Amino acid sequence: MKVTRFLCLWASLIFFANTFVQGQNNEKFYYDYSINLNLVNNDQISVSLLIDSLDKEEIIFQFPAIVPGTYKVYDFGRFISQFKAFDQNNNLLPVEQLNVNQWKISSARQLRKITYMVDDTWDTLLPHKVFEPAGTNIEKDKVFVLNNHGFFGYFDGLINTPFKININRSQKYYGSTSLKRDVSNSVQDVFWVENYHRLVDNPIMYAEADTATIQVADTQVSIGLYSPNKKLNAKQVAESLKEVLKAQEHFLKGKLPTDHYAFIIYLTDKPSNSGALGALEHWNSSFYFLPEESAKLLLPIIQEIASHEFFHILTPLSIHSEEIANFDYNQPEMSKHLWLYEGVTEYFAGLALVKEGVISQENYLNSILEKIVTSSHLYNRELAFTELSKKCLGEHSAQYANVYEKGALLAMGLDFILMSHTNGQYDLRDLMLDLSEKYGSTKPFKDDELFDIIGEISGIPEAVEYLEKYVDAPNPLPLTKMFEQVGILYEDEVIIETATFGNIGLSVNDNDEIFIEDITDMDEFGSNIGYQKGDVLLQFNTTDITLENISDIMDDFINHPEKFPKVKITVRRNGKIVKLKARTVIIQNIEENIFEKNPDCTPEQKQLRKVWLGNS
Repeated sequence: MKVTRFLCLWASLIFFANTFVQGQNNEKFYYDYSINLNLVNNDQISVSLLIDSLDKEEIIFQFPAIVPGTYKVYDFGRFISQFKAFDQNNNLLPVEQLNVNQWKISSARQLRKITYMVDDTWDTLLPHKVFEPAGTNIEKDKVFVLNNHGFFGYFDGLINTPFKININRSQKYYGSTSLKRDVSNSVQDVFWVENYHRLVDNPIMYAEADTATIQVADTQVSIGLYSPNKKLNAKQVAESLKEVLKAQEHFLKGKLPTDHYAFIIYLTDKPSNSGALGALEHWNSSFYFLPEESAKLLLPIIQEIASHEFFHILTPLSIHSEEIANFDYNQPEMSKHLWLYEGVTEYFAGLALVKEGVISQENYLNSILEKIVTSSHLYNRELAFTELSKKCLGEHSAQYANVYEKGALLAMGLDFILMSHTNGQYDLRDLMLDLSEKYGSTKPFKDDELFDIIGEISGIPEAVEYLEKYVDAPNPLPLTKMFEQVGILYEDEVIIETATFGNIGLSVNDNDEIFIEDITDMDEFGSNIGYQKGDVLLQFNTTDITLENISDIMDDFINHPEKFPKVKITVRRNGKIVKLKARTVIIQNIEENIFEKNPDCTPEQKQLRKVWLGNS
């Protein structure tokens, strides 16, 4: 919701904010940025940074090469032009561009202001297109998408310094964001942000106000929407998300690790410049770039994606490694645990919906089977997931999307381990809530210690063995054994023996008798038994053939050939009774991915399945 404050409070609030910042950081320096959304020239906006003082002879100013959640190098410095540095008398200082993302400023002690122009990414003609939810959009008099890493840079070595962001805007615009405004009036917003990490992780979308709110436990969820042709509004989205968010509230036992969250949704009536559609998660928000369709078509898509993105409030919001907490925007060191950040999130997104009855068990199991098939057919089965994670920016970038397939299956396997060793009293959800309580958003874990931490918290050494064998090594998941624990039959490949009735064409005459109309494609069994065109079928072994039972007779014979080693079929041919006989021809077919509930499972298996899929 928009926060309105009196203009007379502006100066005192800024003074308070400055005092707070300096007191908290024990230093005077902070970034003082300004942009004016009213001044757009050729899809570009000017950015101004005021600097009080720097105790350095020279300093490097830079933009990110990569930002969290994208796992691609985008080089946001490509979209910066007319970079200039000034002293207190507005004289230019020497500047050298070191590379696409960095500028070295000499005489830095004299530096008082930096200005540059920002070009948006959404309609760029440059190669290596930026995925829209991670990019920037400048549409004069319509909408502005401020992914802040595309507008605001930082000094090398001063990434944890506070930022003050002044945004001048038209009074018709409202900024949808999870950032809290320190000052807001009819034409200006001022945000104080504790460091660059938080600034990058809080996008803002300015457009004519179309917002709604939902209360989920102690978390206030806001929806900000831009729909160019008004095909959808924020209140419709809020209504569709209520069921999903309430399901997640129940699933997490009402323990949501944030007091506010924002869904920022941009609908487009134009083709995507990057060729992609989707969303990007953040600590307290998620940004969506989706086609502008009817509510009937679009709302289910938003529900599905939002179910995944909202669960990121658990990981990496509350559970993350040092690599995530201290993200290096130009030379990032990736964490080994994408199975945790994306795999567990994807697994929980579906599991919460089935446990709360939003989707059926059949639909959920079908989605699990799809992940099994996709993972095994499209991705490298012999790649350890920790290896994939560490090298997802380079060597294994083509394997990244497997985090949503095998990553979710790895999470499910760990869930089964925890449930089976505690008789269903402790599961992955409990583990994640315990991890969240132990660490939280400000305390990262060490990458190499996560498995041991899980073993310590759960008290289940088999969980550590599982993670070491299937996450940290390229061993294939024991899917048959895994699903057996919860009374699900799974085989990746089964040889099925069937028979054939001869591959003949049947029809019905005027007396409701079944006769052979076509033998063009007759197979070996049909030739062996001696069918002829025009034969009227009378008996199969000792059973009379009728219009009512022919399907049952054929199904029984074809699917259970072991019951019929030899077959006798009586026909009427040219007015005479003819008895045909032959040995059954067995055909072996390979059926892949058998996946179904076991009707003969034990009470223990059935109970564990109930714990897994049953209501929270």
